[in-house]
Amino acid sequence: MRNAGETTTPRAAVRLLGQCLRAQWKHVLPAIAGGAVFQLSSVIFPLCVEKAIDQGINAGDQAATLRWALAIVGAAALLVAGLALMQWQITVAAVSASNGLRAGLLDHGLRMDRRGLARFGRGDLATRGTRDVDFVHHWLAGFASMVTGLGGFAVILVLIGRLDGLLALVGLATVPALVALNIVLPQRFSAANNRLAAAHGARADSVEELLSASVAVRGIGGFGPLLDRHAEHSRTVAEETVATAKAAANWAATGPFVPGLATAAGLLAGGWAAIDGALTVGGLVAFTTWMAMLGMWVGVLTDRFTQLGEALTAGRRIAEVLAAPAAADAGQPLPGPAALVASGAVARPGPDRTIGPFDLTVAPGEFVAVTGPMGAGKSTLLRMLAGWSDPDTGTVRYGDVDLRTAARGEIRRRLVFVPQRPALLSGTIRENLMLGRPRLTEEELRSACAAAAIHDYLASLPKGYDTETGEGGATLSGGQLQRLALAQAFLHGADVLLLDDVTSAVDAATEQRILAGLREWLDAGEGRAVVFAGHRSAVAEAADRVVALPAGAVPDAVGACRA
Repeated sequence: MRNAGETTTPRAAVRLLGQCLRAQWKHVLPAIAGGAVFQLSSVIFPLCVEKAIDQGINAGDQAATLRWALAIVGAAALLVAGLALMQWQITVAAVSASNGLRAGLLDHGLRMDRRGLARFGRGDLATRGTRDVDFVHHWLAGFASMVTGLGGFAVILVLIGRLDGLLALVGLATVPALVALNIVLPQRFSAANNRLAAAHGARADSVEELLSASVAVRGIGGFGPLLDRHAEHSRTVAEETVATAKAAANWAATGPFVPGLATAAGLLAGGWAAIDGALTVGGLVAFTTWMAMLGMWVGVLTDRFTQLGEALTAGRRIAEVLAAPAAADAGQPLPGPAALVASGAVARPGPDRTIGPFDLTVAPGEFVAVTGPMGAGKSTLLRMLAGWSDPDTGTVRYGDVDLRTAARGEIRRRLVFVPQRPALLSGTIRENLMLGRPRLTEEELRSACAAAAIHDYLASLPKGYDTETGEGGATLSGGQLQRLALAQAFLHGADVLLLDDVTSAVDAATEQRILAGLREWLDAGEGRAVVFAGHRSAVAEAADRVVALPAGAVPDAVGACRA
């Protein structure tokens, strides 16, 4: 696994952009070929005009003029064909690459544990997956024109040199100035763009906090400070946007000015040469046209290098996420029904805090209740048992397979963790229940919801299971969210359910129905197990075994298996 520290250098961004190009080479190479045809056709235009003027108009040869006019039409046809090929292929490459980056970020994020995700704010992660990926997309969409534009620039200088050595010197004189500009100005732009990217990430975090925490803090007077924080971050974004725009404007405006001066000097020198007979009128027209094209392509290339600077900044931020530690994609398959075992598992969420060690064995068929005071590590233990977090020391195994070496898909399918405060996706209740399992029958949905003590409530709604949940399940109470999350777990086909106090927001009668449903689920499948962390006595009474977690101590198993 790569070290996250590698992303502090530009090499990580260069590698990421290079990977995008290599992955899309079947589209990038045809795009460059089309761009080369477009560039050469563009350059041929002034050459045809030169020949038509010098061989047709000056000599009174209309046939020659017609021939060169037809040549211009042919060049135009090639220009259109080359441009169409370039735009078509490079657009496919850019879209495919950006989709791949977003999918990679999402996949990597889902495999990161809580501590890994804590390095990045939720809003900042969203910015990296949207705005930063868009910057890479824009750069790749202009890559073919950047490469072929540099080639066209060189061809124009050669053709100008064919006309007159002095004019070639005038054109060449623009190159060192342009090179200097493209060394100094990109550095200024990149620094400004880095600050802007960080400001966007901070503001996205403040927006996420404002949306997710506003209800909780409104009653304690915290809503105003959250708004003030967002306003401050927005001011920073505005300031950095202006600073970045100034850097980009200086870069974009200064670039075309140099060829403009060269065109003026060339006209002066070329005009004298034409008067003296050393240069034809057609050649002078071709020269001014090529110099105008140089100015235009300097502007285009400036935009492309601006996009490159943005893409390098964005690529660094994307690579930083992709380099963060995450579980491997592939791994060992889990065995059939087996014991879930934590051996000396210790979590260190901070430099001054240690949770554990935990030593616990959950046998197939068991219902284990985990109790203990707040801060004893009940939720931490469940996350490690579910493979959501790896222990800093010790191991968690299912059978003889260490979860750190197991296939992620197997772990997520067979060891299902239900948090105390679950959330739903926007959509209907039915869509949430069937997420990932589109072939579930109506009977299976109703049976799972009945076991979770939520079916009667859903059946009483005007739209039943087709009721909209609202964003994050905003239309449902905490207890209803817990029961729907439990129904999702029943439908998932798990071997082990790891439940984090999922009856904390329901009344005693509903809790009894949920516990009865858990017992029915446990008895209905061979090798199933339940680990239920909570404080309520009804859970301990329903369990086969109770594991007490005294704060700062090794857990002690209490109680005996049910008869």
